[in-house]
Amino acid sequence: MGNCLQIGLWGDCCNNCKFCLREDRSSYSKEKKLFMIKSIMEYIDTIDWEHDFDYGISLLGGEIYYITDKDIQDEYMKLVDKIIDKILLVSKNPSCKYSTVTNGLYEPSFLYRVVDRIKERVGIGYVDINFSYDLKYRYETEERRLMVLKNINDFHKRYDYAVGVQMILTQYVINLWKEGKFDVNKFEKEEIPGNMLNFLYPHPIHTGIKLDDFNFNRKDFLNFLSYLHDECPRAYLAFLLSTKNSGTFKYTGLRDRKMDKNFTKQRPILSDGKEILNPKCGHSVLYQCYTDTDKCMLCDLYNFDRSSYV
Repeated sequence: MGNCLQIGLWGDCCNNCKFCLREDRSSYSKEKKLFMIKSIMEYIDTIDWEHDFDYGISLLGGEIYYITDKDIQDEYMKLVDKIIDKILLVSKNPSCKYSTVTNGLYEPSFLYRVVDRIKERVGIGYVDINFSYDLKYRYETEERRLMVLKNINDFHKRYDYAVGVQMILTQYVINLWKEGKFDVNKFEKEEIPGNMLNFLYPHPIHTGIKLDDFNFNRKDFLNFLSYLHDECPRAYLAFLLSTKNSGTFKYTGLRDRKMDKNFTKQRPILSDGKEILNPKCGHSVLYQCYTDTDKCMLCDLYNFDRSSYV
């Protein structure tokens, strides 16, 4: 079985989330952004996309698609064509994708330009587009939250595409559900019709900010999981599969940012906690995300319903 290769281009972003994933939030110069794009194009030639990484490539920020500089956009389009030629048309895996996650807090013409190119050359089935969304920590104003919802729904209408709307499952979200103020099926029907709400488990926070209702407690999590299983089976299965894959599926490439000719000789590795294993069960320590116990959340998922795994 192959894998997916994940590469972060730069840490620049048009938002400042309290739970930001970026360890490096420094701003890149235009020169360094162009260097990163060109380096990825060179790096693509060193990877076996037919066998080792036949699920394709995942490109992330910061935020990629809010960039307005024409030179950077044009260089990125060269990268998109290279991805089509060297990855999407090479892999024999029907699940091979150009995958990306965006926060949607910008005017989306450049995102459309990228997706249009892939659609025109190989078809919309080769893209995996996910928008980040949140109920508490992400948006400074209601206007910005509504901007994201508009971009999600406009994308769906433009491409007749079911967008993955990624929300971190936090204690805050579970509390809203317990209070009867949040329902997955209602949210999908009323806020993001035709799209899919996908939950992610809490990740380590690198901002130094303590968020008391970010990580969940074990009992509440398992109760919410039962709710998903019984009333939201698609969201339940998506959460199980993405959680299982998160510790092993996406290898990281081009981790260092040295602007020299040896840059592209790095080999993909598991990183950011994926490579550190819990000696008690052998799963990544990332799954120790409860507030009230050091038990492994992935172990709980396996024990909850092993039949859901293929």
